[in-house]
Amino acid sequence: MMLNAALLSYAPLLQRFAFPLLNTMTSVNLKTLLRATQVKKRCGSDANPDITNIALHHRQIRPNGLFFAVPGRENNGCDYVHAAIANGAEVIVAEKIIPHLPNVIQIQVPNVRTAIAQIARAFYGFPDEQLRLVGVTGTSGKTTTTWLLHYLYQAGLKQKTGLVGSLHNDLGHRVLPSVHTTPDAITLMSYLSEMVAENVQNAVIEASSQGIDQKRTYGVHFDTAVFTNLGHDHLDYHQTAEAYYLAKRSLFEASALKHAVINIDDAYGRRLLKEVPSSVKAVTVGIDTTADLRATDIRWGMNGTCFTLASPQGSATVRTRLLGKFNVYNVLAALGVLYAQGYNLSEVLPALEHFAGVPERLEAVENSKKINIFIDFAHKPEALENVLQTLRACTKGKLYVVFGCGGNRDRSKRPLMMRIAETCADHAWVTSDNPRFEPQGQIFEDMRDGLKDITKADFITDRTEAVYRVLKECKEGDCVLIAGKGAEETQEINGQFLPYNDRKTVEAYFRAEA
Repeated sequence: MMLNAALLSYAPLLQRFAFPLLNTMTSVNLKTLLRATQVKKRCGSDANPDITNIALHHRQIRPNGLFFAVPGRENNGCDYVHAAIANGAEVIVAEKIIPHLPNVIQIQVPNVRTAIAQIARAFYGFPDEQLRLVGVTGTSGKTTTTWLLHYLYQAGLKQKTGLVGSLHNDLGHRVLPSVHTTPDAITLMSYLSEMVAENVQNAVIEASSQGIDQKRTYGVHFDTAVFTNLGHDHLDYHQTAEAYYLAKRSLFEASALKHAVINIDDAYGRRLLKEVPSSVKAVTVGIDTTADLRATDIRWGMNGTCFTLASPQGSATVRTRLLGKFNVYNVLAALGVLYAQGYNLSEVLPALEHFAGVPERLEAVENSKKINIFIDFAHKPEALENVLQTLRACTKGKLYVVFGCGGNRDRSKRPLMMRIAETCADHAWVTSDNPRFEPQGQIFEDMRDGLKDITKADFITDRTEAVYRVLKECKEGDCVLIAGKGAEETQEINGQFLPYNDRKTVEAYFRAEA
């Protein structure tokens, strides 16, 4: 079936309005804002104006505003300076002095992204210093680990806790949708400021490699940093695995950091353990190596996972509704944070049993045919392999997978993911997954390079049709993994956004079958 809905281009609209909260009560003089920022040169008047708003986007600027002219890969903030001034900017912060700008103060800095982080912290009153912050980084597991921690702080320890991540942002009294996994520094500080106003005690933050590299978390006072793993991803951005690792590592170089929780089953985790500053207390977690927190006797089925936890606090049985070995690592990481911060793990293990999971992270979809259907965000080779191996171990019938590879992204992982699907599943329905501006046929050709047996995969451009085809094929006891998009609500094609969601597609199929 083809999806013949009208194209809905609302992503730019989301980006326009998913900016930092406009706090009309905030007013900070310029000298105070610049106190922690290296200034190369200042042009314009010597005045010390009160700044009432700061922004990266000219449309957000209001009177008495400060505008950051951020250089970018596609857009240069310097091109929007005149528009920002027209909207009320009194101060421009940039990496070069822009000629012929009357009646405005220009601040030249060595790195405008660093300056954004420093000035944002000052503008919002250093809210990061008033919260206990946990930053979680890694290729896979960030979202589940942050959700676990958020849940355990609140349900197990009864501590009000905020969350900033890829699915939503919980500010303590309201929840906002996410545009980026790690928001820009101004947005992040505005969120933390609102948490402080709501008497939140802890905040858990997903720290993406791009976010770290772009200084969105620069200078933030993290109490604890978590490293989950490092795999094949984001090489279109970082170019090399070494650069990717170094971006992750910089989170552990934060000056205020007290604790590091590191998965030492991962080779990069073992390297990181040696490179963490001596002032940081490191807690190791693992399954296959001797670690501070180690899981043994792991067993799982379609209803959850059980394992034995060995830690300096003794041995304990851990039960969770989450499935598989990879989720055991996520549980260990969350427990590692609480152990590092001095809690008795027995306080939170009962609550852990009731954690329902993360929306569309290996989330089951109930259905009348008694098929085991799971929606998952896995869009990287290691993640796809982990999920398929987990499901294979508890599937009685056939194991099928529906997945694709994103367009205008790292092409080298496409044949790898195809090889994993062919090896781990009985059959694959290969389809679209945000092709963006790249022809779907080119993506398929790259994926076919990893396929040995052409009979083990069908290539279907329309994702709805691919899902319908696999569900029609299934019998009771079979298992289907629909991977790659998770909770996403759109397909991005040629700069436009088609309404689409995997769960809704499955539900629509069974309504039609009823």
